[in-house]
Amino acid sequence: MKSFWFILLLSIGFLAQDEGSVEVYRVEKEEHIELHARNTHLFPVTIELDAETERLEENKRLPVIDFIPPQSNQLLVSFKYTDLSQGWDLSTKYRYYVGSIFARHNDSFAYRLPFPVGETYKVDQGFGGSFSHYGDLQHALDFNMPKGTRIYAARSGKVVMMEEEHNRGGGTEDMMEYANFITILHDDGTFADYSHLRHQGVEVRLGQEVRTGQLIGYSGATGYATGPHLHFTVKKAKRGGGFISIPVKFTTKDGIIELKEGQSYIGY
Repeated sequence: MKSFWFILLLSIGFLAQDEGSVEVYRVEKEEHIELHARNTHLFPVTIELDAETERLEENKRLPVIDFIPPQSNQLLVSFKYTDLSQGWDLSTKYRYYVGSIFARHNDSFAYRLPFPVGETYKVDQGFGGSFSHYGDLQHALDFNMPKGTRIYAARSGKVVMMEEEHNRGGGTEDMMEYANFITILHDDGTFADYSHLRHQGVEVRLGQEVRTGQLIGYSGATGYATGPHLHFTVKKAKRGGGFISIPVKFTTKDGIIELKEGQSYIGY
């Protein structure tokens, strides 16, 4: 019996301190072959798998595009032998990227303002802000606040990425890689980023479940930042890798609203 196994792995997106991986493995049975994927990351991934075969018949159309929940195994596709007397060939390649492209944001959810109750902060850059909130980052918010302001979870979820070791920042794009941040996975498969935190400004750990309103860190000016502020984004994975931001609403003393650039809001 002849078999050829080739894997091409491309991970798209920054994984920070997460040490998980995604592995595709083969299970051979009497009448067919199965391809499974194992995801040991804290977050879901989207996987794209393709194959070239001889004397094998797949049970679903290729390429297969599917998502794998965090820390789980999943059957992707199986191949039935068509003529074992002649042997068979199987050549596969795959790539994966952070998040599920099938996630659907819960648009009825009202987020909590991510700063202390009773304190007031201005949205310096809102949705569609001309400085940096365009393209896939269109629906991001920048809250102007002093370094060291307490940051609270705007929605419950699991901490899946974080960084707090950087102490550099500035108004040029080469500073982008030096941002400290926390990324929280929500129950609908979307993520929230809390970025530009101060050095050693994270109060949670990887894999921790956090609740709405829980202290998670402190604001700063690390990374691509002209001054201290909190950059907040809700996002979902897009096909091919990377993310697209999502417009969200917040609970305020004036009701559930979409925040506007140039307006100040009181923690509620």
